[in-house]
Amino acid sequence: MSSAGRQAGASIIMVLIALTALLLGSATLMRSTESATMIVANTTFKDAAVRAGEFGINAGFTAVQALASEEANLAPWYYATTQPVDAAGMPSTVAWAGVPSTAMGNYQVQWVAERLCIAPLPVTDVFGQCQVSQTQQTGSSRGGYGVPIQNDPIKYYRITTRITGPKGTEQFVQSLVSR
Repeated sequence: MSSAGRQAGASIIMVLIALTALLLGSATLMRSTESATMIVANTTFKDAAVRAGEFGINAGFTAVQALASEEANLAPWYYATTQPVDAAGMPSTVAWAGVPSTAMGNYQVQWVAERLCIAPLPVTDVFGQCQVSQTQQTGSSRGGYGVPIQNDPIKYYRITTRITGPKGTEQFVQSLVSR
């Protein structure tokens, strides 16, 4: 066989190696693009879920402000005492299947509110049983001294919102509000 015939065979092998390298490179690029698309989709879902969760927080805040009596549980959305939490800090006694939900596009939003007080009910010592804050203001100083005035204590409530999205995914958002 002539030297030119051997060279032609060697160039085919080199071309096949180069094509294999290009094929592997394009497959890797395709996989990284797919991974980037999945990361963007997950981030978009979390952002949309948080926005839907804000709706639940606002609805819970409005309901807490309108409570006629904060001493009684109003199943399934209001608890007059702090509920036990799981390792993630979410109330573990809430039966989410019984909590009403509101549709927000592709998401279902549910929320519960709990007063940050420890049992037993009725709460007799707000400062000892509840998380509260109280401000003190100085009264008139016309007589040469100011008389301190105690405002009513501000009570805190924790609102937990559960957002269920496409493909059975779920996100939780919590917020403290005061009344």
